[in-house]
Amino acid sequence: MTTTFVEATTQEELEKVFAFRYRIVCEKLGVDTLDYCEPGRETDEYDAYAMHFAAFDDQGEVAACVRLIHNSPIGYPTANHMRCDIDESAFEPHKVAELSRIFVNAEKRGIQETKRLFQGLKEIVYLKGKALGIEYTYGGLEKPFLKLLNMFKYPYKPIGEEQDYVGRRYPCIMYTRDLEAENPELLRGAD
Repeated sequence: MTTTFVEATTQEELEKVFAFRYRIVCEKLGVDTLDYCEPGRETDEYDAYAMHFAAFDDQGEVAACVRLIHNSPIGYPTANHMRCDIDESAFEPHKVAELSRIFVNAEKRGIQETKRLFQGLKEIVYLKGKALGIEYTYGGLEKPFLKLLNMFKYPYKPIGEEQDYVGRRYPCIMYTRDLEAENPELLRGAD
């Protein structure tokens, strides 16, 4: 099976990503009462400040996706909705981002396939983040997902207690330098 990893920039690619997110967030997770679940697509106010990345299978369908929110004048979901034990004033605003809406198609969730998809997305998101000068990346993560991401060498660290935010989640941060230390092959791709 061939998988293509891309920054989704065309209207067709973006609509496929939003429809895929709808199937996960609104149908599977049952949060269709939220304002951002329109019929057939899931978006929110942060999408206006996000870059979207997707893994498309050989049928042109989304196998996995993630968004990178950057330069958001409305802030970031984790910082806006969770109590974080970190001095955010120490961060240079243009060097902060958030990864969210990290989803994998249910049919692709075997551990090896998920790892492959996450690795491909990690590479293209890292290159974009490196080009933008991102040094810190937020994430609101459920405990099992935090463990999975760390297993796949996304070195997120909790920066607060587990709390209610679309389920039980930890506010987390990942430093780009830690990502590079755990994934030295990323540095070769950035040259």
